[in-house]
Amino acid sequence: MRLCSLLAAILFAAGCGPAPSSSATERVTESAVTLPDYITLSPDNIKFRRGDLALNIVPSKGGRISSLRFAGKERLITERDTEGNNWGSVLWPSPQKNWGWPPPATLDSDPYQLSVTDAGVRLTSAVDPDLQVSFSKHYRLGDISNTLVVNYRITSHADQPITLAPWEITRLPAAGSVFFPTGETPPIKGQFAPLPLTAIDNVSWFDYPVAGIGPDNHKLMTDGEEGWLAYHNNDWLLVKAFSNVPAQLMAPGEGEIEVYANGENTYIELEQQGFLTTLMPGQTLQWQVIWLCDRAAPNATREALIKRARTLAGRARTL
Repeated sequence: MRLCSLLAAILFAAGCGPAPSSSATERVTESAVTLPDYITLSPDNIKFRRGDLALNIVPSKGGRISSLRFAGKERLITERDTEGNNWGSVLWPSPQKNWGWPPPATLDSDPYQLSVTDAGVRLTSAVDPDLQVSFSKHYRLGDISNTLVVNYRITSHADQPITLAPWEITRLPAAGSVFFPTGETPPIKGQFAPLPLTAIDNVSWFDYPVAGIGPDNHKLMTDGEEGWLAYHNNDWLLVKAFSNVPAQLMAPGEGEIEVYANGENTYIELEQQGFLTTLMPGQTLQWQVIWLCDRAAPNATREALIKRARTLAGRARTL
């Protein structure tokens, strides 16, 4: 692995700041702020709207992104599309072996406290009683059109060191293609069936089969490169940009890049994870993910999509 990547990873892991003094269950107070004009607040729905992009965020259900409409079309799996909590976009702690299944409700689906900042909104969870961490999610639209900037914080409330990584899970329709720069490690599947990949000039590619992928659930977990993960479906391209994680700093039994396809052929999960970090009592891990949405031709070539994804990921570095 390149030395500069390792040094960057070590610096990132060491850059945890102190926990905020207020509990996640207390009422959050902010100095007077001016709400950005693209945000509309209602009792349990936060709406972002600018350009081709429209987002809904629901504080009462894990502070998750519940809807993403781009160019007038819904792009996520929403609550009405499925049963249970496997919808929208959420944050989990990694590795999963620390909590099993289902995800901790405190972090995944219970109400979050809302506060408003000059740039956007912040949603903060209560402290999970088992894992002894709380989550904070700050959402804002970026200066680049059709771009969402998400800043996550995971704060330790434990009385001893804990080691974890942040993990974003976004549910999308069971269609289209997922692709990302190939990393250092071969894919693993965990307890699931393997997800088939093809390679194109050091880019790993998965096309969802027209006939579906069931009846088994499929998964891949692997390392990536360049710090981006992309999804193309019909006329839409989504690129997620984040700090690249060296293979040595991935959570055990997990991957920097993960893709899940359920056996009912109803959705896939586009997932990425951050650095494995040890938090001392009261410390906070910080992680940024940038979503870049773009119009795309339904018949765009793989080469054209890869080139466009790299261009968008490069733009994310300016935010």
